[in-house]
Amino acid sequence: MVFLLVALLASVVCFSGCEKIQQQCNRRRTIVLTKTEQAIHADAGIFAFRLFKQVALEEDGGFFISPLSASLALSMTANGTAGNTAVQMKEVLGFEGYTYEEMNGFFEKMSRELPNADKKTQLAIANSLWIREGFPVYDSYKNLLDTYYHAQARELNFDSNQAIKTINNWCANKTNGLIKEIIDEIEPSMLAYLINALYFKGTWTYAFDAAHSYDDTFYPDFEQESTVNYMTQTETFPYTETEFAGIASFPYGNQAYSMVVILPKEGVTAKQVIHQEMTPAIWQTVMNDLECNNRKLEVSMPKFTTEFEKDLIPTLWAMGMTLPFIEGAADFSNLSPVSGLFIGLVKQKTYIEVNEKGTRAAAVTAVGIRKTSLDPDAPMPFTINKSFLYLIVEKSTGTILFMGRQ
Repeated sequence: MVFLLVALLASVVCFSGCEKIQQQCNRRRTIVLTKTEQAIHADAGIFAFRLFKQVALEEDGGFFISPLSASLALSMTANGTAGNTAVQMKEVLGFEGYTYEEMNGFFEKMSRELPNADKKTQLAIANSLWIREGFPVYDSYKNLLDTYYHAQARELNFDSNQAIKTINNWCANKTNGLIKEIIDEIEPSMLAYLINALYFKGTWTYAFDAAHSYDDTFYPDFEQESTVNYMTQTETFPYTETEFAGIASFPYGNQAYSMVVILPKEGVTAKQVIHQEMTPAIWQTVMNDLECNNRKLEVSMPKFTTEFEKDLIPTLWAMGMTLPFIEGAADFSNLSPVSGLFIGLVKQKTYIEVNEKGTRAAAVTAVGIRKTSLDPDAPMPFTINKSFLYLIVEKSTGTILFMGRQ
């Protein structure tokens, strides 16, 4: 058996600091998209919500995923496909109506613009391609990844322990040490690793004072209630409501990025909100409403840490991406002259920690290809004491970096 492992080391989010940010300094930048780029972005958003809803169907408890990382890595992988495999991958990812040049150009622009959206927030996006010595990868594929994804290709002796150390050191460096290890061994059948890393660091725009944190009960939909530590503050935040939920946006830095919390109303579960309202159309309405509406909130937010790991092949299969996983049917002829390759692994592992300083989060996704074989003036309570949904987004485009259910 021969494997090509495409590991997307997605997203580390690390937020720190407690000072209010002065908005007049280092103003955030608006990301301007062309009409074609806007259309691609909207279709990429459809993939994000489909992925989130499918994972929610498959998981009974809390989970945390990075749609941006999955989209980036699977798009890089799709560049190596041809024929019906390429058609299907692009269709599920939302890019069937666009050329590879348009798709890749969109990701090149977003990878360039997102890190510059807010001088008070750090976002770094890095890609790399690690190839087993002797495994032939087309120069055209390597050049494409270098041009659009800035992924430089390096050959390694995969039979040496140094190869593991080299790859893991790259991961640790690109994630500020939050993901120190993506692989613990390299099997003889592994041919390559394609790694995408996102690193995010920022501060809450409005601080939570640790001196005011308190213990109380949290009531999850999917397990027994427990005592958690809540952080609290009273401040004016973007706020809106839908039929099933109250929604508040808690910004970071100069407010280019924020955590949007979707709190189900009384008698409503997070599962119901996902089923009824987590759609691109409703999300766009919510984002528009948050732009226009503010409300003074008395916020109680639980501090929490979540680790999540998932095999995404069944998820993507349910979404209609099947050919890339079928031995003898997948076509990766634009990646290598070696025939009989197919995806044998799509795995994402994530971590998030939320506290008074902000948030630390990490996600690792691996894709492997195998060879055949009330009073409006009074503060309104926004007590997040039951299962809720949360997203980390960029404001001007609505790009979703992370999505979760707690």
